[in-house]
Amino acid sequence: MTTNNENYYSYVSDYLFINFLNTINIKKIAVTDFLEEENGIEDWISFMVKQGILTLQQVEQLEKSSIDVKKMKDFRDQWRNYFEESEELQNAIESLAMYTKQTPLYFDHSLKPIPSKGGTEGLLAMLSFEMLQASQSGIFKKLKKCDSSLCYAFFIDTSGKRKWCSMEVCGNREKARRHYAKQLSS
Repeated sequence: MTTNNENYYSYVSDYLFINFLNTINIKKIAVTDFLEEENGIEDWISFMVKQGILTLQQVEQLEKSSIDVKKMKDFRDQWRNYFEESEELQNAIESLAMYTKQTPLYFDHSLKPIPSKGGTEGLLAMLSFEMLQASQSGIFKKLKKCDSSLCYAFFIDTSGKRKWCSMEVCGNREKARRHYAKQLSS
């Protein structure tokens, strides 16, 4: 199944882990889990290559073993919960090192991490490594969930004032919804 990925995901980040968190969203008023769709993980990986976030060398290594979609969904859902309930976040961060110890990474000429194993273990190691880097650089403190009731996307709020993953999509929808509700009550 080939999808028009540019319209498929509500928000695309420069961070692999944020894009992975955003593989679940609301589309057409129903929750859509992109990982559950036919070829979902393969389509997502292909889209990450097109966006320049994953390299062909990383993907070649990942393709050496199968990816367990259930394990990947569990990882994603667990981390979405951690980011929504930040009290547990510090303890969870320490657990990320386990994935990079189980599947060591090496680096290509551009310092992109390449997992020593493919499949689920390799993808978890790459996501965990990037998440550890993001935590250490302060990115986790800037990570927010979109305020739109019709969006599940996470994004990085560098200004400290941003509410929506995309002003063009979610921001305009919310403003239009409020305006319409105001007109009805007048």
